[in-house]
Amino acid sequence: MKILAVIYCFPPLLQPAAICYLKLILGLRELGMEVETLEIEPDSFLPPGENLTDSDLEGLVPDDLVRHRVWSPENHILARAMKRTVGQLPPFYRLFQPRRREWTFAAKARLRKLTLDNYDLILTCSQPHANHLIGLDLKQRTGLPWIAYFSDPWIKGPYVEFVNRRIARYHQSLEGKVLDKADRLLYTSQEMLQLCTEDYPDHIRGKSGVLPHAFVPDWYSRGKTSRQGTGKPFRLLHTGHFYGPRSPDPFLRALARIHRHESLIGRLRIDCHGGFPSDSERFVRDEGLEEVVRIRPVVPYRRSLQLMTDYDALLLVDAPLTRTRESVFLPSKLVDYLGSGTPIIALTPLRGSSARVVTTTGGLVCDVADDAEIERLFRRILDGSMLPSPDATEIAKYDFRQVARQFAAHVGLLDSVKPEG
Repeated sequence: MKILAVIYCFPPLLQPAAICYLKLILGLRELGMEVETLEIEPDSFLPPGENLTDSDLEGLVPDDLVRHRVWSPENHILARAMKRTVGQLPPFYRLFQPRRREWTFAAKARLRKLTLDNYDLILTCSQPHANHLIGLDLKQRTGLPWIAYFSDPWIKGPYVEFVNRRIARYHQSLEGKVLDKADRLLYTSQEMLQLCTEDYPDHIRGKSGVLPHAFVPDWYSRGKTSRQGTGKPFRLLHTGHFYGPRSPDPFLRALARIHRHESLIGRLRIDCHGGFPSDSERFVRDEGLEEVVRIRPVVPYRRSLQLMTDYDALLLVDAPLTRTRESVFLPSKLVDYLGSGTPIIALTPLRGSSARVVTTTGGLVCDVADDAEIERLFRRILDGSMLPSPDATEIAKYDFRQVARQFAAHVGLLDSVKPEG
């Protein structure tokens, strides 16, 4: 089987999506599937921040992978100026909505140079959701089987905000077309599937399934021994950025309350590698927690995996619930944590993807919105309570080979889909 994967981000871009797609492609290749990528030329990528390339990631990409790179206009001075000024006004919003829409025009031009009947399957992945508009176009042009894979909700995301109702209706129309025309819809969690399809007809839910994020076992160092109970500080690691509603404040407040009564220095250390809000960093200084909570720069991806095996536990902090009944996101970082075999402590809504996965794989879950419970959790750790051992059988379900087999099972459901004409 030959697959054209429309993915946008790919190494060396240090983006969670790029790494997730790489792992999926590696798994599919191990099953004997041939995959070609349609991706952005890294030098034309408009980054949301700094230090967002990682040359080491490029070394993980197979040399014989066929990659169709597209120079995107998104970083052009004119495109950036238009987005700032008239990008939300009719008719210009159709050039820029959904996010990264401008890259799709260059991508479609590149696709017109390819012999599309050489492929057996079209796979489009989001983020960005604009990728699925390329899939919609390819479906209409070729009739090839098409799988649309969502790692985030489109319309019903709890943090999605639209400038006005016109743009909201436009997004809803696009999502409806994608969900209707795709032959298979995949979501990274059952919770996300339920949220994103509950307002659509039964046939949409009937062709929907779950494909979680994955980890690659060989990317980790092995042979570590537990440090619990050695008399040394209990060491926690957090990797990744805090941003938006995802904040370190819930555990910082708990640590501050404990530290005011009994010093945590020499007893607990939390290393945070990644973006850290300035207000939270000031709180760490004001509370005298600099030796307890160490704020570190982001590290290369492979280095972050090595670090995960060196700590007593790994810390996951999710955002509190807002507009949904449960947390629908399955963070790719959580699945990377699973691959390390290190115990996980998750501060997350008690209902949702993260809580379910951490619980079933043997980790500890604490309500991110319950300050008192978070404090009690840290007191138990400081008192020497042993963390449960991770469940290797449950964790193995997220091995990239197992996830690739799940994808193959979804492909098997498309046997009846034939190109039109």
